Amino acid sequence: MSEGSGRTMMSILLVVGLVIGFSVGYMIPVLTMPRYHEPTPPPDDYNTILLRGTIRVGTNSGWPPFEMLNTTTNELYGFDIDLAELVADYIGVTVEWVDMDFDALIGACQAGSIDMIASATFITAERCEVLQPLCWYIRTNEVIVVKTSSLLVIDNLTDLVGYDVGVQTGTVEDEELSAIPGINVVRFPLVETMFQQLDTGVLDAVYVDEPIVGLYSTVYSIKIIFTVTAPPTAFYIRYGSDKLSAAINSAIAEGFADGTVDALIAEWFG
Repeated sequence: MSEGSGRTMMSILLVVGLVIGFSVGYMIPVLTMPRYHEPTPPPDDYNTILLRGTIRVGTNSGWPPFEMLNTTTNELYGFDIDLAELVADYIGVTVEWVDMDFDALIGACQAGSIDMIASATFITAERCEVLQPLCWYIRTNEVIVVKTSSLLVIDNLTDLVGYDVGVQTGTVEDEELSAIPGINVVRFPLVETMFQQLDTGVLDAVYVDEPIVGLYSTVYSIKIIFTVTAPPTAFYIRYGSDKLSAAINSAIAEGFADGTVDALIAEWFG
């Protein structure tokens, strides 16, 4: 073989080697690269609840007539309690009640320690950013309450500037008054303590949901001096649980359709 022919042959072999080498080099990552899989979506809370056989419901007792605690039997009772039990029956599970401070409910539901909130919870934009409201089931009023002997008169919430006003921690009433500079907002985890403080003169007024005034008016000499239309009330769950939200909404809708919810409203609110 001549020198020219040898060089030609070496060039051909070099090119072929490079082609084969590049081919193998590109093929190896393809053959060894793990296949991409869509991330497995988290299970719907509905399926978890069915498997568990219970739905964990958070509430805050002491907010009559929505949720109260029978201290003799240590059992919860009230409008929200009955409505949540109706939902559980519809799903085919039992309720595991978790009684806690109202301002802890949102975080507990986000964290998954409870599945649903049933605690006279208004629908607000802030709450809807972090939890999913279900269909609303009742609408009430918010009211400013004072002692019967009080001479306080207001035409607007801003007229409370300079006064000591009690609210339950974490409620819409708390948020509304806290947004008005000059009002001394005094927060209470327990509504009963708040009314005691009103009765003894520590507070000038309290700001609460109107339905609870009925019970406390049998204990204390109080009156309503100002009323604000409140947002609708609903149960809350975590976002992403489409089956659970559909089941709860269906339970409440059927409860209205067959008159059960209206009967509960008449029983608890008169």
